[in-house]
Amino acid sequence: MKVYIDDQIFFMQRRGGISRYFVEMMLAFRANPAIGVTITGLPVDRSNLHLKDAGLGRRVPRGFGRFRSRAVTLMQDQSWKYPIPDVVHHTQYYDPNYLQRHKNVAKRVVTVYDMIPEIHPELFPHGNPHGFKQEFVAAADLVICISEVTKQHLMWIYGTPANKIVVIPLGVDMSVFKPDEEPHEGLPSRYVLFVGQRGGYKDFSTLARAFALADLPQEIKLVAVGGGNFTATEHSELHEIGISQRTVHLNLGDAELAGAYGNADCFVFPSTIEGFGLPTLEAMASGCPTILADIDTHREVGAAAAGYFAPRDSGELAQLLVDLTSNQELRLRMRREGLSRAASFTWNETAWKTGLAYADVLGRRRRDR
Repeated sequence: MKVYIDDQIFFMQRRGGISRYFVEMMLAFRANPAIGVTITGLPVDRSNLHLKDAGLGRRVPRGFGRFRSRAVTLMQDQSWKYPIPDVVHHTQYYDPNYLQRHKNVAKRVVTVYDMIPEIHPELFPHGNPHGFKQEFVAAADLVICISEVTKQHLMWIYGTPANKIVVIPLGVDMSVFKPDEEPHEGLPSRYVLFVGQRGGYKDFSTLARAFALADLPQEIKLVAVGGGNFTATEHSELHEIGISQRTVHLNLGDAELAGAYGNADCFVFPSTIEGFGLPTLEAMASGCPTILADIDTHREVGAAAAGYFAPRDSGELAQLLVDLTSNQELRLRMRREGLSRAASFTWNETAWKTGLAYADVLGRRRRDR
């Protein structure tokens, strides 16, 4: 099967979970011909770091001078046509021109990651950041959802029929996220870890308040990785609850992040709504005991391998932090169970299931492995 993966997400993200998802699948398709997928028309002249690290994508030759931008556009517009693909897989919903560009393709697939802007429009005062998602879903022959929760939300909000949707979970690269990696030099000797954006439904505030409430040894710090520097409002809150001197912010790459997970007392993901929750898998694969807000998506990913607290309940989370940081036997048990759970989510498995979905929408019989 010839499949063109459109380049919207590579235009939008320099680095991020969605672009990583497609790069990992492209690598798996290339490494395992038995999946039966050949990628056509690699992305052109993009600055996405996952593409660059993987050695994927095409560069515009030197010598175009002031016509370089026009050459890039022309190559992008033409790249998907030779050879003509059997399937176009849309990576995002930002630009409706992609629907026109690929209007004659045999089959169209789109991945939906979450329905958060539709469920909580109040969190997005400037409008739905997912742009033309409903138009892409309506035009698709097949919709891939990354969790059962996202599928249910899609059916509820858009009325998309169940027989048009397949659920294919994300994976984790256990050659990158693995136990016993060296810690980054900026990390404390003991710490509770948070990763990613902190505002809104990500709810870092609940973790900060829980950390302040918990009776933890003074050497244990609260470490936030990524998500930009603390804002003035965050600094004020951390000072008000008395933990500003025990809170650290770092920016780390994937290789360093594995060490941050693996050397933490625990990782906490307090988000009140998610489409999947990739940091859960990254933490577990790195051997890190994991605590999650008790929502359906987190249960779908973490299952019995994680600890859970009621969303926004800083008191319950504080007690979990005390229990976990004071009990080495509990941490070791959660580490073992987390490693086992993460091992069931691989990018190769994601690619296999996606290949089966392509074959199914094309009406081609295929045997699984």
